[in-house]
Amino acid sequence: MALYKKLDLWSVWDSLEEIVDCYCDAPEKNSQYWDFYSDQINEMGILAADMLEELQGLKDKIWYKLPAKKLEFYRDDGEKSTPAGISWFNTAACLLSDTDMVALLESEGKYLDYGEAAEEKKKRIKVMGRLTKDQQMWLYTEVIGFITRYLELRAAYETITAVIRELEYHQSFVIGKDGVIVPDAAYL
Repeated sequence: MALYKKLDLWSVWDSLEEIVDCYCDAPEKNSQYWDFYSDQINEMGILAADMLEELQGLKDKIWYKLPAKKLEFYRDDGEKSTPAGISWFNTAACLLSDTDMVALLESEGKYLDYGEAAEEKKKRIKVMGRLTKDQQMWLYTEVIGFITRYLELRAAYETITAVIRELEYHQSFVIGKDGVIVPDAAYL
């Protein structure tokens, strides 16, 4: 697990899509241990799909609830309806200490070195100070609450896939319908 996380909106979106697609496309699916964990992975995929819908709704709510004027860190990324929502989401995410600011800025099309990224973070926090207290609290609650739930889901997903890979690596014995299934190569 990395020290810094990619917590910008598009990285969170891509990670949730990976969890949704895992039930069909996971490399762990070919493992003999997949059946033991497939129900949990399927449930996580359903939760991730719900979170994707919630993220889209959150992006739209941010667009309507917060100032829609052109922000200094605005980027037109092809979505004409919510670019300010994306910028405000990313600004709230940058308040978390383990956010990778360089990755966050690169997802918005800004390629800066680490020193310039720290200045950009200060600038974004200053912009947050211009919001009313009600707007700030609403944004913090919604975005950071969402990110917390996303990180919990991601940690559970990574744990289960790591367990499958570890079991596959050690080639453990499995109890099946016909008795004990001996792996191809076993360490005795």
